[in-house]
Amino acid sequence: MKGIRFKLLIYTSLLLTLLLLANYLLQGNLITRFYSINERNKLINYAKEVSEYYPEDIIKMKDAALSVARAIGGRVSIFDKKGNMIFQSGNYMYGRTSKIEVQYLKEVLRGKVVYTTDEIMLRQSQLITLGYPMKDGKDYGAVFIHIPSFSVKNDVARLKGQFTTLLILALIISMAGAFILSSIFTNPILKIKEAAEKISKGEYKTRIDLNSKDEIGELANTINDMAASLEKTEKLRREFIANVTHEFRTPLGIIKGYAEALYDDLVPEEEKKEYIEEIIEEVEKLNRLVNENLTLAKIESGSVTLNRIKINIKDVLLKVIDKVKIIKGSREITLDGIDAETFIDSEYMEMAILNILSNSIKHTKDDGKIEINVTKGDKIKISIKDDGEGIDKEHLPYIFERFYRAKEKGVGGLGLSIAREIIKLHGGEIIVYSELGKGTEFVILL
Repeated sequence: MKGIRFKLLIYTSLLLTLLLLANYLLQGNLITRFYSINERNKLINYAKEVSEYYPEDIIKMKDAALSVARAIGGRVSIFDKKGNMIFQSGNYMYGRTSKIEVQYLKEVLRGKVVYTTDEIMLRQSQLITLGYPMKDGKDYGAVFIHIPSFSVKNDVARLKGQFTTLLILALIISMAGAFILSSIFTNPILKIKEAAEKISKGEYKTRIDLNSKDEIGELANTINDMAASLEKTEKLRREFIANVTHEFRTPLGIIKGYAEALYDDLVPEEEKKEYIEEIIEEVEKLNRLVNENLTLAKIESGSVTLNRIKINIKDVLLKVIDKVKIIKGSREITLDGIDAETFIDSEYMEMAILNILSNSIKHTKDDGKIEINVTKGDKIKISIKDDGEGIDKEHLPYIFERFYRAKEKGVGGLGLSIAREIIKLHGGEIIVYSELGKGTEFVILL
């Protein structure tokens, strides 16, 4: 458990450290950028004060420039529209400022505002310069304002220092919190680990007793649910052979019926080929049923690609009814309702409806009645209703679960499980209504 605590502590501390460092670097960059923009705006305001008097009142302009130079502790230079210097105040870094003025004078005289520092974003900069155009009819004069950057850098450095202190405190607090957090997680994780080991050994009655209502508690509940599900699956596994046999009965009954009719020579010569084709088709279906469990798993995994075609639902239902005519006995099967076309995979949908109809036949008396009805509103509704034995309420919620059997006779099983998954794959849903002793209705909505 020390390993879990240590790893959680390291990972949490590392994550928090990275986040705090990223925030520190971002904030530091934003602070520098803010001061740079703020300083630019301040210099522009000074330049506007000077340019307000140009060119009408040169004396007031020079007074304003002198006042600005004193206020900022820097240097102000003014050029007329021909590029001649008409005023200069202050001797701050004369060589460097003159060089900058020569470099940018033409741009400013063309009406462009120039803002520059020695280095990008004030880093290592000693000088900040603003070149501002002053309107003179159609032409421009120029005012250059130069200030030392150390005061701005000092403000930036002071704020960054405060951020550094906060970063260190935040790191210490986060590491302490990570240690406490890792300790809190240790005991419940240990319980979950021990329970998982028991479940992995087949002790499916194992349960985790945790009162936690957080994600750890949810994990414990999930494992408890998993154990309950495995316990149930283990019971159902023992019934697998019986369920597979159950699924084989329908196609075998159809094959047997057609084969006996051919053997007894009850089929007209012109229909024999059709009967043989039906037998071949059902044999192929038996081959698919051998892998039915894998097919169901494939459908549930979402790896099945439907071959959708536009087809009348009634055509699919008529084909299914025709397939069960041998096994239906004396039961009456009626089809009513409207013609409704939709895009479906006819093979898969036929399999789903055949499974449902076969289930209805199996649980309906020989003289019973099965009504199939198609209606259309917002969705296409297929109703398969029988007057058979019905399903007990306690079994009704589970009949679509794979391998589920209700008592000895059983309802549901793989057939209904596959039917539900196929319908869901088509974007539809299946609902069942039933009352014990009064029959069952399966409703498919597409």
